[in-house]
Amino acid sequence: MSRRLLALLLTAALLIIGLPPGISAAEDPEDTFQAPSLSPNAIPWDSKHPELLDPSMLYAQSAILIEASTGEVLFEKNADEIMYPASTTKILTCYIALQMADLENDVVTISQSAIDLVPPTYQTIPVSAGEKVPMGDLIAATLVRSGNEGANAIAEYMSGSISSFADLMNQTAQMLGCSQDTHFANPSGVHDENHYTTVRDMSIIARAAMTNDRFREIVSSNTYAMPATSGENGAGRPQRTLVGGTYFTSPDSDYYYADAIGVKTGFTNAAGYCFVGAAKRGGIELISVVFYSSRSGRWTDTKKLMEYGFTQVQSISPESLYAEEPRIIDITGFALDDEKHGELTLGIRAVDETKDMTIVGNSAKIDLLRENFSEVSAIRWTRDFRAPVNVGDVMGILTFYSESNGTAEYELVATRSIAMRENAPPTLEQIEAYTAADENPWPRFSWDLLVPPAALLLVLLWLIRFLRRHRKKRPKAPKFAPVKKRYLR
Repeated sequence: MSRRLLALLLTAALLIIGLPPGISAAEDPEDTFQAPSLSPNAIPWDSKHPELLDPSMLYAQSAILIEASTGEVLFEKNADEIMYPASTTKILTCYIALQMADLENDVVTISQSAIDLVPPTYQTIPVSAGEKVPMGDLIAATLVRSGNEGANAIAEYMSGSISSFADLMNQTAQMLGCSQDTHFANPSGVHDENHYTTVRDMSIIARAAMTNDRFREIVSSNTYAMPATSGENGAGRPQRTLVGGTYFTSPDSDYYYADAIGVKTGFTNAAGYCFVGAAKRGGIELISVVFYSSRSGRWTDTKKLMEYGFTQVQSISPESLYAEEPRIIDITGFALDDEKHGELTLGIRAVDETKDMTIVGNSAKIDLLRENFSEVSAIRWTRDFRAPVNVGDVMGILTFYSESNGTAEYELVATRSIAMRENAPPTLEQIEAYTAADENPWPRFSWDLLVPPAALLLVLLWLIRFLRRHRKKRPKAPKFAPVKKRYLR
């Protein structure tokens, strides 16, 4: 009797305060779950050498790690095995809602059916039938607290019914590029034999979801302050703070990972402990998926995957690539005391500092980019290479072309000042500027301008005179006496 009474008290407590953090709407562990363990022959994982990762080091039955910007697979273990995703399903549910709903103006009235479809022990969001919840708050609560009732309410609002929304989920999954091994039967992830996917397909879904700024913001935190709501017949509730079970992003947890930025937990007896994780370090963003791991194994598995991934991928910016071999130009008209004789190294400065042009890839890709930097960039010079030059002067614009991030412009700037040589002849630009500023329409008189033509004229006159003096005289024709008239007799 005492054991039964204690069980009843515990059940009542769960109904009042919800499940403890780490156990979501589809995460109520029961005695039938068989926790996986590492093989006795497994090679121990060495945190000092995270690059040495073997599938046998993971508790998870199925796992994958991808680089987020390209989707490149860095590690996999049974990546195409059909598995149950549990509450990681809500990643797709909330992604669809974020893409299609008006987060500011759409208000969802929680239906009784959205609540009744969830067994009492799986209800985690404190909502009531008739309560009106803004869509943005409902999505956040569903992700953070892993609420099945929230997922059901989203589905009913978006498509009218759970089954219709499941059809939308499957269409979206196919559109994102998931395989035929993925099929969703509900928006929450409660167990259904027709509700399944693979870690490879789930990584595709998570990668798409992480491109949404609001989704990234929500899953980066393990808590959410849900504002007060209104409702029918007093169904509204005061403000409440929801606490989730993503220990990976919780600084107070033993499983906290400093580089973590999300994402979502999951559990059912059939699915085991699941986790879709994301981490970012030095411009490199990774996404991992582990299915059917142990309670703590989903965190340690994810950490091993992330540490391995950060050893396999490098990141570098166009500025860093340029700085390895900066452009050097020669300035003319420099002062005679210039120690470098007009040689000028150009620095680089982004025109739009908010634009992220980080290049991510393995060492071979980065090395290839180094060797061919001139082929993926172009320079347009904006001024002549003539002194004077002041430090910071923009000499040209470099345009960098990226396969994944488009194009970006960078200013090539002078890293030092170069004085102009004294008495240096004026440049064409200086002459044009001087002429444009002169109000006198006639050119100014200058002896310097008169001397060359005068000298040329004198030389020409002398040459004419010389030729005339030394010209050969033609001999005069001989003179003959006139012929006298003769008469014939």
